[in-house]
Amino acid sequence: MKKDYFANLSDANNWRQKANNNEDTSDKIEFLKYRLNQIGDTSAFNNERQQLPSYPKIDRVAIQPQLWNKRYRAKSKVNINLIAIIRRLIMLTFIVIQTYFATFYLSSLLPYQSWQKINFMSNWQLNPELAIYSIIPYIIQWIIIGLFAILFFWISIGFWTSIMGLVLAIMGKDRFTIPIPKNPADHINPNHRTALVMPICNEDVARVFAGIQATYQSLIATGHGTYCDFYILSDTNDPDLYINELKAWADFNAHKTDNGCNIFYRHRKRRVKRKSGNIDDFCRRWGHQYEYMMILDADSIMTGDCIVNMIAMMEMTPKAGILQSPPKSVRMKTLYGRIQQFANQIYSDIFCAGTHFWQLNEAQYWGHNAMIRLKPFIEHCILSPLQQRKGPLHILSHDLVEASLMRRAGYGVWIAYNMNGSYEELPGNMIEDLKRDNRWCMGNLINLKLIFKSGITFTHRVMFATSGMAYISSLLWLVFLIFSTLLLLVFNLSDQQYFFQPNQFYPTWPRWDENLAIQLLSTTMVLLFAPKLFSYGIIIAKTRAKYVGGIFKLTLSILIEIIWSMILAPIRMIFHSKFVLKAWFGSKIQWKSPSRNDDVLTWGESFYFCWPLSLLGIVWLWVIIWLNPQFTFWYIAILVPLTISPLVIRVSGLSSIGMKAQQAGLFLTPDETHPAKAVTLTGELLVSTEANIIEHGFIMALVDPVYNALACALSTSRHLPNDKNQQQRANLIKQYQQVDLTKISKEQQLAILEDPIVLSALHHHIWQEQEKYDNLFTLWQNEHQ
Repeated sequence: MKKDYFANLSDANNWRQKANNNEDTSDKIEFLKYRLNQIGDTSAFNNERQQLPSYPKIDRVAIQPQLWNKRYRAKSKVNINLIAIIRRLIMLTFIVIQTYFATFYLSSLLPYQSWQKINFMSNWQLNPELAIYSIIPYIIQWIIIGLFAILFFWISIGFWTSIMGLVLAIMGKDRFTIPIPKNPADHINPNHRTALVMPICNEDVARVFAGIQATYQSLIATGHGTYCDFYILSDTNDPDLYINELKAWADFNAHKTDNGCNIFYRHRKRRVKRKSGNIDDFCRRWGHQYEYMMILDADSIMTGDCIVNMIAMMEMTPKAGILQSPPKSVRMKTLYGRIQQFANQIYSDIFCAGTHFWQLNEAQYWGHNAMIRLKPFIEHCILSPLQQRKGPLHILSHDLVEASLMRRAGYGVWIAYNMNGSYEELPGNMIEDLKRDNRWCMGNLINLKLIFKSGITFTHRVMFATSGMAYISSLLWLVFLIFSTLLLLVFNLSDQQYFFQPNQFYPTWPRWDENLAIQLLSTTMVLLFAPKLFSYGIIIAKTRAKYVGGIFKLTLSILIEIIWSMILAPIRMIFHSKFVLKAWFGSKIQWKSPSRNDDVLTWGESFYFCWPLSLLGIVWLWVIIWLNPQFTFWYIAILVPLTISPLVIRVSGLSSIGMKAQQAGLFLTPDETHPAKAVTLTGELLVSTEANIIEHGFIMALVDPVYNALACALSTSRHLPNDKNQQQRANLIKQYQQVDLTKISKEQQLAILEDPIVLSALHHHIWQEQEKYDNLFTLWQNEHQ
């Protein structure tokens, strides 16, 4: 049926060209009759479900969402990994010792060192106001010390994780991991099929299908494509994008060979629970037919070798529930995107290895480019919302929650830290990146409510805390800086107290040891930047930087990236603090897909998002200069980036600057100088997929017979024939025949596209009354010129 349909589409295109070239109405009516013959009598949509099968026959199974308030009773015991415990204890010991000495060092250099000499109760009896006044500086100082201890502990986690990654890089391998097989086909059971699932929602259609075609072709080239099927699971509610998805899927299938690897498409009408709900829907309908599920993001690219290796690794490890590949960033053009891509590729290996070192089989799952064992996932990882007084609270950052539930069920969650062939793309500018962070921040803070749920392992409880801390730390840094400024204010404006006890002979002088402060700052900077230097050393030792432009350009790129990260750090701090406060106060966010186009950020948007940061930077800097100009040095690295943030964000979002940096040999990566074929093929296919995109998808489905036939054949609404349904449709058709269809809401447009009878009737009416619809025909003709 599918091949015949695509052949008819080609024939119909000839009829359409004939109608376009001839203004004779009789030819157009003849074309309309031809199109009606293609889809048959519209009543057949009710009885025989005449429909192009875009997905397999549905065979539903029951799935049971988690009951969060119910005590979990494990069916199988979770094995304790003694090696992981030893590694974590060693790492924790180093972090605690390091944090202790740094905190003690800070407490010794701050100005107020006479806390033990203050007798608050005696002073209170003599002068309550003076007693309170005397301890205020010490309260501020202890808050600073407490915040510093928390933040230094947080920095130390990253430092020691990179140290562990460096150890693995020197060792070359870790025997406590899932090995990558030399001959993966020897380990794969041909009866165990894999579904490569890509949930999408209002994405760039051309990029989605270019990436999935490149992945498909790379998989077929391995000779093992028969083990897999692709599923494009659409939650798109934009009617123009929806028609383009149908067209792109039809074009893809019209040219693919019959090799046993299917490309399925499903458009979900009832869009609940966002991405996790879309995956749940797949699991309910077809999940039991597959052994594994590879989750792909809308910008994912995977090589066939990577996919086959991951299938084999899962086959070799029956108790592995999730295997996460480390995706590398590729294909970025803007300056911001290229620097982020450079940092991801140069530094991520050491962090992924270090993360594996202490997490082992209790690792984190990042939501995409990961292989999942479907049976335990369906049985244990289907999510339900959290219940609260205001109503259900949906879990947004589902990936870490699913990983914790998989581990709770007794299956391992692993990071294949040494796996190659997994790729993704990043937002092209900082504003789009921050919008994504806003969503992740909300999701991670919601996950904090799950820390003490029954059965969750201690390691994953820690991961819930650290995922929240990734954003809370920004607020803590901001509070730390505010209290530091407040301490400076008290130190410079208040009357100093030098005698704290009766009959004290010598005064106690408040002091500020700048040399000690510089030493502590230097130590902190070493912890922050040492992982980057470790990565630099590994690259030099392994390849002498020949894959990234040579030693000089690699060194210059890393230095620029370090300065760049310092400039962006205070901007991120303010935005992340805002996100945390919004989440805590119950603010809602719109969960939209990020823009994946370059140069979309304007000067107006940059100033709109960043003018409060500029104002804050200017006022804060003025306060510091007014209080004590000598302290400007300590704040300038934070306040100047805030002041110029609109300029930074706008300029960094330009692809022209990014391409000039590439031509100069800066920010080059191994996957850019020696790209995988799947990555280069994505760029090549993107040219053709973009050329096939139509601008007015909804209008084309109304007017163009070919797109109308496609939309009718793939529409999902089917209703039993009865008087009530027929009358409702007749009323809708009559209503829509009397309005401007270009001005109705997107929800109404999508409802028309999803109902083949209404869509077909409107199409027939428009062609018969074409004089009334000149504007629609004009758009149609412009589209095909």
